Amino acid sequence: MNEREFLKKIRNLQESGKKIGLTEMPIITEKKEKSVIQLLMENNIQTIEPDEQREEENKFKDIVSKLVKFNPIKVHTENVEWSGHLIRENIDWYFSLDDTIGCYIDTTELIQLRDETLEVLKKLRGYYDVWSDEWSNRLTGGSSEETSDMDMDMGGETTPEDMDMDMGAEEGDEDTGFGF
Repeated sequence: MNEREFLKKIRNLQESGKKIGLTEMPIITEKKEKSVIQLLMENNIQTIEPDEQREEENKFKDIVSKLVKFNPIKVHTENVEWSGHLIRENIDWYFSLDDTIGCYIDTTELIQLRDETLEVLKKLRGYYDVWSDEWSNRLTGGSSEETSDMDMDMGGETTPEDMDMDMGAEEGDEDTGFGF
C-alpha cells in the first residue's frame, strides 16, 4: 500500500467515525531511506575492511601522532581519500591521490609553530608520500613487490625520517634556524 492509499484509508475512517484498529493498518516494511552502503556504491565509493583500516591507523599512529581521530578510508575508481583529526595540535588533515601533492591541513584556531608542531607536520607530509605511493600502486594494480624492491634499493623500508623534509631552505641559503 503506498502513502496515498494509506492516507485515503485514514481519511475515510475518520469521516465514517470508525476507530482505527491496529490490525487494520498494514505494517510498512519498505524502507525509503538509503543505507550508507547503498549511497557509497551509487557514488562508486568503497571502504576497506576494518582490519586493514586499523592496520593503516596503527602505522599512522606509530609514525605521525598517537592522539588522532580517523575517518574511514574511501576508495574511488580513480582516487583514494583518507582524513582525520590530530587532537593535540587541533588540526584536521586530508589525504587524496587526486593531486600531485594531495596532503592538506585545516584548522579554525591559531597554531603556535612550536618545534613539536612542526615535527608533526613534517611527519604528516612524509607519511603522505609513503601512503600515496602505496595506494597508487594498489589502485592501479601495481604490485607491492615494486615498492619492496624500491625499499631494498634504498637500503630498507622508506620512512618519513629517511626523506629530506627541509621546510623550504634552498641549497646555499644561509641557515637562520627558521627554515627560510
